[in-house]
Amino acid sequence: MIKQMSCISATFLACAMLLASCEEKPAPTPTPGGDDNTPKETVGQPLSAWTEGTLDIHFINTTTGECTFIIFPDGTQMMVDAAGSQAATGPVGSTSNTGIRSRWDPTRESGFSAGKYIATYINKCMEWTQNKSLDYVVATHFHADHIGGIADVLDVLPAKKILDRGWPDYNYPFDMLTKASNSKLVSEYVKAVKSHIEKSGATAEMFKAGSADQIRMQHNADAYPTFQVQNIAVNGNIWDGKGTTTATATFPALSEIQVANPKSIANEDKCPEENHCTTVFKLSYGKFDFFHGGDAQYDGCSSFAWKDMETAVAIASGAVDVMKADHHGVNNTNGHGYVAKNGHVCEAMKYLNPRCWIINSWTDGHPRQKVYEQLMDYLPGMDVFITNTCSDMQAYANFNRVKSSNGHIVVRVLPGGDKYYIYTLSDSDALYRVKTIIGPYRSR
Repeated sequence: MIKQMSCISATFLACAMLLASCEEKPAPTPTPGGDDNTPKETVGQPLSAWTEGTLDIHFINTTTGECTFIIFPDGTQMMVDAAGSQAATGPVGSTSNTGIRSRWDPTRESGFSAGKYIATYINKCMEWTQNKSLDYVVATHFHADHIGGIADVLDVLPAKKILDRGWPDYNYPFDMLTKASNSKLVSEYVKAVKSHIEKSGATAEMFKAGSADQIRMQHNADAYPTFQVQNIAVNGNIWDGKGTTTATATFPALSEIQVANPKSIANEDKCPEENHCTTVFKLSYGKFDFFHGGDAQYDGCSSFAWKDMETAVAIASGAVDVMKADHHGVNNTNGHGYVAKNGHVCEAMKYLNPRCWIINSWTDGHPRQKVYEQLMDYLPGMDVFITNTCSDMQAYANFNRVKSSNGHIVVRVLPGGDKYYIYTLSDSDALYRVKTIIGPYRSR
């Protein structure tokens, strides 16, 4: 039997709702989308339980980076990244995350751990599924805002299979355990993975570009034949997008890597930067498609066209309904027509063309103003959702296109995949109250 999230006192709820009204404008009226357009949720109440046949995609906000938790229609559970950037908030103006943390700064709470916060959130979701394990943990690449909390999550939640871009040698594009600028972080992550394997019997694999069965439903797959996770890319190996398992190596081979200083990879180096090596996948359920590009980007493509891996993976994916913004929407990402000095055109968004763009922001420049404003002009029908905003962002042109912000963001795809809602939940009170309801959207 699925359990509901625990109730809270009427007094506390009244206070919580009052706070919510100050943070966020009232929820828009749902857009007509066919039969049964009324969501089960009520603003101010906890999100209703996941039920079998539903696909949930949770963007868990910690102000320290990215974490995406996905419940497949059969209850299989996958965590993609677990934030844990150690960037501190100092006096006003001293750090680039001062604005977004003016609303809520969990890093200043005594004993705060982003990984433990993430584990607490996922534990609540596990009450719905009665699945007490993470069937999959995917580390997209080795930066603290993506893997800094994984060790703490694994201390609390058992994982059955761990996928990343380096297992077992962690030696591309060079020895990540000794030569990377953040080798200490990578070493701590690898130590945590190996320890978890020894203690729990979990397994680890390198993410396989082109595979459509490395990540699959574990509990009732036959009931949902239209569900699939298609691996698109890792380390520059990019799926051909043609329904096969073929992936082409687009980056230099290990033997061909040329880099003057592995601690500072310049655009002229014949070496991919860590973000270029990110894992990329597309999840499909019926008509619904979701693109997760990690920190895909195109910087350096004026010197080496292959560094625009973002356009290549977008071509392989094709158009989607919902997209997690590549690399938080910073410069040299989410390309929509930029022409490099060598004539190469970076145009990932032309191929992805998402209906909804979701940004995991953990600095005041997520997304960058230029990227945001140009993309709003390029895709006038796209809605935007941001986990954290600040006054500087609110001055962006077309900021009214941000449908909801400042909280956990949940995409809930209804059984069959034809329609979905997007919710924003409270993040600072551990109650996960519904703040806004947008939808239903019709899957394309």
